[in-house]
Amino acid sequence: MNDSLPIGSAARTLSVTSAASHCLWMGRRLPGRSVLAAALVILLLPAAGRPEALICGQPAHSRVTVHRESRGIAEFTVAEAVSVAERRRGLMDCPALAPGTGMLFVYADSRPRVFWMKDTRIALGIVFIGADGRISAIARGLPQSLKRIPSPGPTRLVLEVNYDEARNLEVGDRIVRSREAPEPQASPRPGE
Repeated sequence: MNDSLPIGSAARTLSVTSAASHCLWMGRRLPGRSVLAAALVILLLPAAGRPEALICGQPAHSRVTVHRESRGIAEFTVAEAVSVAERRRGLMDCPALAPGTGMLFVYADSRPRVFWMKDTRIALGIVFIGADGRISAIARGLPQSLKRIPSPGPTRLVLEVNYDEARNLEVGDRIVRSREAPEPQASPRPGE
């Protein structure tokens, strides 16, 4: 049986013959192990041009590093929830969260916040971060719970990660956020 999968353009096809462990690619025969390597390279090429990874279907915007004393103890790639709609949606309906990833809820001001786990399928560590950039509390969010989870005081950022990863964090740890996505550029002035 010969299955041809179009890859890229109509001129390029990857033909894999399952009965004989070899691959024909652009007229060349590749040994068995090269079948997987060639398929991976071809399939990943379109993704190489994409600058952002996805976290539960949302683009990753930045990296959050957690510092204790003078050393980094954890790092998370995060999607950011900045708008009211993004914050309301959060990680609802996310079936799983890859290790080292999460969501950072960003607010324009520091004030008490309340979270819940409605329509959230996974246990989360809800990490409340004050205006000083330090963790003020870590709460466990249980899947599908409607229980209100309040911050202990004014909060500027909230980080949601897998609960098991949040267990390594402590109140007082410092959070450093670095943007991976380019900042929006200012509009050019007329005449420039």
